[in-house]
Amino acid sequence: MKHLLLLLALGGFVQAQDCASVVSEARQLMAQRRYPQADSMSEAALAQFPSCANLLALRGQLLTMKGQPADGRVMLERALKLDPNNADAHFNLGAQFDRAKQYSDAVAHFQKVVQIDPKNPRAWDYLGLNLEPLGEVARAEEAFRRGLAVNEGPLFDSYLEFNYGRLLLKLNRLNDSKTHLDRAVDLVPRSRAIRYERAKLNLRLRQYEIARQDAEAARELADPAGAVIDLQVYALLEQIYRRMGNAEMAAKYADLTRATPVPPRDRAGR
Repeated sequence: MKHLLLLLALGGFVQAQDCASVVSEARQLMAQRRYPQADSMSEAALAQFPSCANLLALRGQLLTMKGQPADGRVMLERALKLDPNNADAHFNLGAQFDRAKQYSDAVAHFQKVVQIDPKNPRAWDYLGLNLEPLGEVARAEEAFRRGLAVNEGPLFDSYLEFNYGRLLLKLNRLNDSKTHLDRAVDLVPRSRAIRYERAKLNLRLRQYEIARQDAEAARELADPAGAVIDLQVYALLEQIYRRMGNAEMAAKYADLTRATPVPPRDRAGR
């Protein structure tokens, strides 16, 4: 990598590499979690290749990851002006809109990604997640199913099973939901959100011991993003223990529910 940066600095990069090569190498660095090196390489290369859509898309992704979403968006939009079918730029713009809960805009970009690359399971997952709050449940389910059909390779999405199972639980299709949530737990056993959701399902299926195990596991797992807060877990455990006839434990979690403050809205994410 030092050799590549030196060539860039000396203006000799064109003879040594082309834009596609530097993008490929930077992405390899990202796959190895060597983000500062990928950032330095792509920033230096941009001076040499200011009109390379793939490089602009990569810079947009890296700037967003660095906490500079506005600058990242400029790069991503520049990439799409040069190449309206740039799947990476569409994906990363869609992810920005997803984080901002601008669901319609996110859908437009993820729909474009799956048109360009129908074997991208992560894009199908994001598409389903953003269709759901728009009330387009049938389309969301189709997106999850399409994603699962191609969920393999380097873009494997370990949360697809969870997101589809969670939707099926909302639709009261309990047995189908169980199939996917069981797979989700196998894939990501230390996710509070997944354990919590399967506990809710098994409570409804009257499989109280499995529900208890999952809810207690959820209680022990950290969730920095606040997708499932402690208050939710305590309330669920109270319900489970009451159904099991364990008044002492139900009372314990009832007390915790009353004593636990609701976190600030930005932390709870609700």
